[in-house]
Amino acid sequence: MTTIKDIAKEAGVSFTTVSNVIHGNTKKVSKATIEKINRIMEEKNYVPNMGARMLVQNQSRIIGVISNVLSDAQKENLHSPFGAEILGAIEKEIQKLGYYMMLYATENTEEIEELISKWNVDGIITIGIETKVCRKLGKITKVPAVYTDCYFEEKEPYFNVGTKDEEGAYGAVRYLIGQGHTKIGYVADESYEEGKKDSGVGYFRYQGYLRAMKEAGIEPQKEWLFWGHKRMRNKEEMFEHIYRNLNSMTALAFCYDYYAIEAMDFLRHKGVKIPEDISVIGFDDIDMARLVTPRLTTMKQGVARKGQLAVEVLMNQIQKKKMEKKCVRLPVALVERESVKQLK
Repeated sequence: MTTIKDIAKEAGVSFTTVSNVIHGNTKKVSKATIEKINRIMEEKNYVPNMGARMLVQNQSRIIGVISNVLSDAQKENLHSPFGAEILGAIEKEIQKLGYYMMLYATENTEEIEELISKWNVDGIITIGIETKVCRKLGKITKVPAVYTDCYFEEKEPYFNVGTKDEEGAYGAVRYLIGQGHTKIGYVADESYEEGKKDSGVGYFRYQGYLRAMKEAGIEPQKEWLFWGHKRMRNKEEMFEHIYRNLNSMTALAFCYDYYAIEAMDFLRHKGVKIPEDISVIGFDDIDMARLVTPRLTTMKQGVARKGQLAVEVLMNQIQKKKMEKKCVRLPVALVERESVKQLK
């Protein structure tokens, strides 16, 4: 096994110089020496001792990522395409900056709160956790944190990276209307008829649907609204409900691509042709959207970019850099594919 002493001997420098380069203390080390030491370490496949590095820097070099969009109470595994994509982007950025990622996936709020209070990490990123839960976490978290897809009040001190959800759903429905559709259904993960603002992106996407319909002078019918759950349980029951009411609509707008893709598969097995019998539009533009048949028309929100930006905002906090905005919302864009039919 290669040691620091071996690297120092080959580089012709002291043990301390190599140690300083490994731990980032390079103010008194020339650029040429740094490059030489790094080259030798790479050639010899030297891996710095993580524990020693933490002690020297007085940092864990660990970013904790807590998610509930990845966990499924029925399957008990990690399965969400959206979650996988944003998680991959976060891990890549964290690794590039010399940090390590620790992932914890759970739906249990009490479990998350207990974890936050005990984790020895340099920062925290949440994925898919409701605003009201993140608000509670913000009050007990003692390290820098970034919450994704939350809707905090402007005066609240929490950092959020999200999407222009209402504008995206509004754009999706306006597109359907522009294609001649007036009988447009909406499918969400839970009921927003009572105005559950703290539920997050789903609420605001539903508001976008309502705004587009209202502007077009279309009154949404009760049989056009479908409320389910983004976990596997209850989905087939809702898809069956959609199937029974299909004749009352010409198009369906979904709050998530993955939801849309599952529904398309369900309906196809019932003999329904898409888009001939019903047009479908999603939201997110996950990788699967371009791989299904027909390819899904959707609103692109830049999932990977959201993950990258979350890490960037977190690092600015860790490095105590001043930031003008606490909330960043990424723009959306229509991606036209094959799942929407133009009516005459």
